Amino acid sequence: MNRKSFVLILIILLALSLVLSGCGQKEKPADQGTEKVEQKEVEKWPTRPITIIVGFNAGGGMDVMSRAIAPELTKFLGVDVIVQNMPGAGSGTAAEYVLKQPADGYTLFAASSAISTFPAMANSDATYKNLGMLAIPIIAEPAFQVPKDSPYKDMNDLIEAWKKGGTTGANTGVGGLWHIPQLLAVDEVGGEVTYVPYPSGKEAALSVAKGEVDWGTSGALMESGEFFKEGLSRPLAIFNDKPYNVPGYGDIPPITDFIPELKDKIVAGAGWRGLAYKQGIPQERLEKLYEAIEHAFQTESVKKFLSDTGLIPGTYYRAEADKAYELTSRIQSWLLYDLGVSKRSPEEVGVPRP
Repeated sequence: MNRKSFVLILIILLALSLVLSGCGQKEKPADQGTEKVEQKEVEKWPTRPITIIVGFNAGGGMDVMSRAIAPELTKFLGVDVIVQNMPGAGSGTAAEYVLKQPADGYTLFAASSAISTFPAMANSDATYKNLGMLAIPIIAEPAFQVPKDSPYKDMNDLIEAWKKGGTTGANTGVGGLWHIPQLLAVDEVGGEVTYVPYPSGKEAALSVAKGEVDWGTSGALMESGEFFKEGLSRPLAIFNDKPYNVPGYGDIPPITDFIPELKDKIVAGAGWRGLAYKQGIPQERLEKLYEAIEHAFQTESVKKFLSDTGLIPGTYYRAEADKAYELTSRIQSWLLYDLGVSKRSPEEVGVPRP
């Protein structure tokens, strides 16, 4: 073989090698590597701490609930779950903050049924249209209570005082979690009351124990129970149609024993607590958050928390939680509007009558 033939063969072989190499690359889509990276990122989520925003001061019911479940969420998700207090506007300040964050699942909202009044009270533009509920796992019991030396010996005495006017009643703010049952009861008997807002249910209960107000409403056990047991305040009724037992104190009679007409309105005054998120989270992340919250409430530590605090476990998860939030929103916001204490019509934010 002469030199020219040898060189020609080498050129041909080199060309064939380049062609085959190009064909091999075409068999693998150019974006396949990107897809693998994206899939890997989804599988790894979350990769940094998640924050639960609480719209009330430390020590209140929402704060205590959030701090009870945070360790279990941390274990399940594999990243720190941090609780941050951001009080103001009956948790409206916290809701607005959450809505301004990216819909990425890293910022959650400790939501009470008080958020159901936002469409009427304008504390926030948050509604069930832009906030989703992961779960409503806790139902709270609002207790009407008075200081230990109060002249009101039972609920009938307090009701008569409402009718005469002039009493002061503590709650967590106009349209707040503990204001709604007060409105329902006082309106039903034709009373007139001066409401005094406090940053949390715990502080409202403390104000009653200290005699700063004539009466108040807050959580029967987690927020007020210690004051009942120590004899610093006395519960007169629970906003329910069944009695409620506070361990170490005894039974609290239902409000319907004194105002039977409230039986059909109990649901409108129910106090629930849950965990919400800004709508728009990718479905894969939302599913993981659903699983995390459901897991947390099945753990022994959280079950003990519920038992120790006397809280009633809720049964609303996923879509059922969203439905419960929407129903409560429509009932409570229109109640406030019809009673003339709202700042706007719920229709302004797209919430129709129930």
